Parts: sequence; C-alpha cells; structure tokens
Amino acid sequence: MSLRNLFGLGRRLVRKKTESVTPDPIETTTIGGLPDLSKLKPTPTKLPTVAEQTKALVSKDPQIQAPFLVRPMDNLRNTIIGSKGSPGQSNIFGSATYDRIAMKGDGSFTADEWADWLTDRGKRRFKLFGKDFEDGFITGRKFKYDTGKAKGTPHLMNKEMTVPIEELFDANIAQFDRAGELTGGILFAAKQAGVKMPGRLLADMVKDNPVNRIKVRELGVPQDIVNKAENSLRTSISRVADMERSLEKVINVNPAATRAEKIAALQDEGLAVNTMKAELKELRNEMRALNSAVRDGNTAAVSDANSNIAEIFKNLKARVPNDKKIAINQMQGEIDDIVAQIKNVDPPKFQSQSGYTYPGGQNYREAVFVLDETIPRNIYGGRRKNPHYDGKEYENPLAHLRWDTRTTSDGKKAFLIHEIQSDTNQGISKFLREKKADPFNTSLRQNPYQNEKILEFLFKARKNLSDEILSGKLSATRMELNAKKLKDIDEVIKNTMKSPDARYGGAGRVETDYSGSVTGVDYFPLLDRSSQAKVALSYLSNLAAKEGVDYIAVAPVNLLKRGIEVSARRGKPNTKSYQEAYGYFRGNKTPGSKSPAVIPSLMKKMAKDFDTQAGPIKVSRSDPTKPYKRVSKEKIDIYDGNEYQVINHTDSASRKASGYELIPDNDLRLYTDVFSVKVSPNMINPQKIYKKEGGFISKYN
Repeated sequence: MSLRNLFGLGRRLVRKKTESVTPDPIETTTIGGLPDLSKLKPTPTKLPTVAEQTKALVSKDPQIQAPFLVRPMDNLRNTIIGSKGSPGQSNIFGSATYDRIAMKGDGSFTADEWADWLTDRGKRRFKLFGKDFEDGFITGRKFKYDTGKAKGTPHLMNKEMTVPIEELFDANIAQFDRAGELTGGILFAAKQAGVKMPGRLLADMVKDNPVNRIKVRELGVPQDIVNKAENSLRTSISRVADMERSLEKVINVNPAATRAEKIAALQDEGLAVNTMKAELKELRNEMRALNSAVRDGNTAAVSDANSNIAEIFKNLKARVPNDKKIAINQMQGEIDDIVAQIKNVDPPKFQSQSGYTYPGGQNYREAVFVLDETIPRNIYGGRRKNPHYDGKEYENPLAHLRWDTRTTSDGKKAFLIHEIQSDTNQGISKFLREKKADPFNTSLRQNPYQNEKILEFLFKARKNLSDEILSGKLSATRMELNAKKLKDIDEVIKNTMKSPDARYGGAGRVETDYSGSVTGVDYFPLLDRSSQAKVALSYLSNLAAKEGVDYIAVAPVNLLKRGIEVSARRGKPNTKSYQEAYGYFRGNKTPGSKSPAVIPSLMKKMAKDFDTQAGPIKVSRSDPTKPYKRVSKEKIDIYDGNEYQVINHTDSASRKASGYELIPDNDLRLYTDVFSVKVSPNMINPQKIYKKEGGFISKYN
C-alpha cells in the first residue's frame, strides 16, 4: 500500500469516529431487508405475516429487459481461425486458468473454494499512527506443472505459472474487489445462491472466453511463399544463363567458321542472336528484381517485374527454336504461379509510413487481431470499425502488429517488431484511468459474455429456494435466510441484464443515468497493454518457429519516432508510454535503469518458459546481400535528457551507384542494437495469451 493510501485510510478512520448517525425510524428484520411491519403504526388494514411477505417475494419474478442478446452456444469454437494465406493458426494459444481448473478435477466445490484455488487472497496487517490495521490483497494463484500435467510438453516441467486475474474477468468466472472478496462472475452468483460449482462448467467457460476466438488477419507475403519464390527464381536464372551460353549451338554450323560467320549463319536461319542475348540478360535482371521484390514484400514491385518478364517471354518465344520454347513456357508457368499466390494475399498498408517503420528490412508484414463477432451490448451494432484498416474483416480490432525480417551479425534471421498497438482498448483504458476505476472490478465495465450461463445458474438456484419456501416446511429463521438470498439473487440478475445506452468518444460506449453521470463503458477483452503485447509475441514466436526464424526482436524506443513528434507538437510529449512499452536496446524502460519495459519483460519470461535466452543482439539496417547503401541520418528526441541520431538505409543496391556507399556484410556499420528473445522449437506449441504467466495443457480436450 502506498503512503498516500495509508494516510487516506487514516483520515477516513478518524473521520468515521466523528460522524453522527441518524437512527432509522423504521426497524427492519433480516427478511430480505423488508421492514418489520409489526413495529409500524397500526392501521385498519390487516398486515401480511412474515410468511406471506416471503411468499409474495417468491412470486415476484425479477424484471428482465428483453430481448437479451446472447450468442448461441452451439456456434462456439475453441480455435484460432487461420488468416488468408496463413493456414494452420489453430491451437496457438493456451490458458493457465484452464490448466489450474483441470488440476482440481471434475468435482463440485463452493465459490470460495474455487476462488482460493485460482487466486491467492488474504489480509495484510500494518500500523498507522501507532494503531493496528488490516488490508486485503489478491493475486493470481501460482502453480507448477508436474510430470503428469506436462506430458507431451516436457519443457514445462516444474515451470511456475500464474492464473491471470484478467483471464478470470474475460471468461466471466470471477471478479474481485481489492480485499479479495467476490463481486462478479459466475463464482459470485454461486456464492449468492449458496450452491457448489462443478469444475467442468468453469473449464467450459474458460474455453468460451472470447479471447479464444481471436482471428489473425495477416497482411503481406507469408515466408513459405517467399522461400518457394527464391528457390524457383534461382533455378530459372540458372536456366537463362545456360540458354545464353548455348545460344550459338542451337543449329549446326561449320566448326571451322569464324564467330562472325557463325552469327551470319544463325541470322540466315532467322535467329537474331544479339537481340536474344540482350533479352536473356534483361530477363535475368528482371528475375532478380522479382526475387528482391518478393523478399521485400513489395507487392507493387512484384507486379511491375512480372509485367516486364511476361513481355520478354513473349518476344523470346517468337525468336527461339521450338525446343527452347518448352523451357521458356515452364519458367513462365512457375513465375505465374508465384505471382498468383502473392496477388492472393492482402498487401501491408503502412510499409512506407514514416516514423513507424524502420526502413531497410525484408518481407515487411502486418497482423491484425480481431474478434469477428457481434459483441453483446456494444455500440455500432456490436461491431466497431477499425481506424487503420478498411473492411468488415478488420472490425472489432483488439491489437495490430507490424514487423519485418532482418539478418543478425552472425548470419541468422530475426523478426523485428516495429509496433504493437491497440486502438480500441487504448481509449477505454484512458477513460477508466480518468475515472480512477479498477478495470477488472467496476460497475463501469461489465463483461457481457456468458451471462446466459450465469442467468441459467441463478434461475435454477432461485427456483430451488422458492420451492423450499412454498413447501411450508421451513422454520422462520430458514425462511428469512431464503428470502434474503432471493433478494440477493434478484439483484445479481438485475445487474447482469443491465444494458448501456450512451456513448464515450470513439473508443467505447458509456451508460449514463438521468443526471448525466457515467455508469458504464463498452466491453472489449484484453484490456491490459501487457496482455495485448503477449498475444502479439505469442503469435509471432509461433510463426517464427514454423518459418525457421532464429530471433524475435523489438525496435527500441530511440530507433523510431512512433508518434512522439505528434505528441510533442501538442505541447505534451508523451514519451513515457513508449519507453515503458518498447524500452531501450538493453530492455530497460529508462536510460541507466535495470527495470525492464513491457515487451522486453515478456520476452524474458518467454525465454524462461522455453529454456532459451533473451538479450541484446545486432540486426541489419538493410539487406546484407546488397552492399551499396543510400544512407540518411535523423534525430529522435525521446525527452529523456539524451539526443539520439539514428542511421537509416533508405535503399540498397547490388552495384555501385551515385549517392550510394559501400557497406559490406562484415562491416559493423550495417548493424544496429535491439532487444530479442531466441526462438525455441518448442514455441510451435500453444502459448498462453495473458501477461505474466500462462498455461498450455488442455485436459478436457
């Protein structure tokens, strides 16, 4: 607890002693908070008995707003849907909460027993002004995988995981106040109803967490297409070179003839040797240009090179003998196949965006993480438009990721992250901070998912209580207790059915009462910035393991402007958030500190989980296979007391050209420092979504 909070608590305690209390003129019983009618002034009208009051409460069903929007349960899927051009994205993510529930088994337990199994709750004692006080706390429960639970994933043996509080919220299993008391979710409903909760129901709710239905929309050329293109074009270039060398032997000529006589003989046969040689040389150059465009992920350059190649093929087929036409047709077919696959992928949108993209990389790509479904109760028909990407398939964005491929100083491959951002939750988080609201325990932000399960659970419990009351077999004390439970359940039902009806900016809708006071905000999962980054890192490391990439790295805060200049022009340069997210090349979030930034911190945890390493590496500023560079320099002001001069390679060439300087692959000027995590082959296994720790095992699957 901070010093400010301690003093605030002290003031509240002192103030409480001096507050006066006005007695309620009407005494009440414990019957659901109903007034004790026997203490009221008598009237000619006969007053109902306690039993009659209780039975009246039973018959009064809770008011439910209709229609209540719920998703059909039979349409749920516990998979990650593959994106266009990138199949096989199923089973990328896992859940520590799911694994922890599976460890307890299929039995039924009370709400508090489950809460204690999933979280660490308790009391802290402290002194304030010489007096003893108590304060509650709650964190996710830490646990380790033993031999049985880590079967099939031996790298998890004895690894410590933590149940994320945010995941409990997003799955609508539980929410807690800061004292560790249940305040929402199905565990709160079970506690109010006084019934036990089966483990399988909780496991199903984890599986039905909306986060487990994230779709990844990838933009750019998948690496398998790049690899196929490189292999095919390398072979085609060799074939064209062979055709050049054998051009003079395509027909029989006098071996004793001079070169001029041989060419004349070829020309007599209708073959323009010099023209064909020039065209073949141009064809090789265009194939190299196509290969470079594919490696860079430049779809526009791919289209240009393909058009030029098609024209050359057309001219050559009009001149060469029939036996050479077969080889040309084969090469043309292979190139057409490559280009068709590239045309079928969505091109990246922000490759040339200054300040957000570090120039010089190969195969620049983007990925957008979306919840492709109508979110209950939210505005815009439950589908929020994406401010960066057009199209229905990009609606309800949770985060987006931008990266490219670089070469390390020892010749390995690395994915370099340029940006991880969430437009939707960024605005909602800011709103909740301004309201000083706990994002996972507040009436301002309620999870609308899986409420049908909570309501079904509550109505069943309500019926059981009502049947007991109406049986006439209960004692007065038990009747009063049941009546109190009924009122509590009705209140939970009422709050569960609550629906927002106003708006907050463009990020989320807020509910207001008649006075205009804010009472609610739209819901999107993955609110925490660290959780958004973890989704992106899990996806990218999984992709790297599949594509044979050796490292995942992040561009440090002083390498890209990322909107810093925009905030500076507004008079308040907000660089703190960038520093805390990306950090510097050693992973620290401020110069000279040892405290890690968000993304480097997550990389360190990944290294621990997968028995690999995290730390600084050197990656190329541009393509090492093209030694001539166009170099530019720019100043980036992070407002941290230092000035940073960044070296950019805005273009690379294979041959010397005006304005280009020679920087070979063994020159340290080719490389810059970034923070990274080494890719483990085990990263191809499912990875947890939420920040800090997570899970992998799926017992109930």
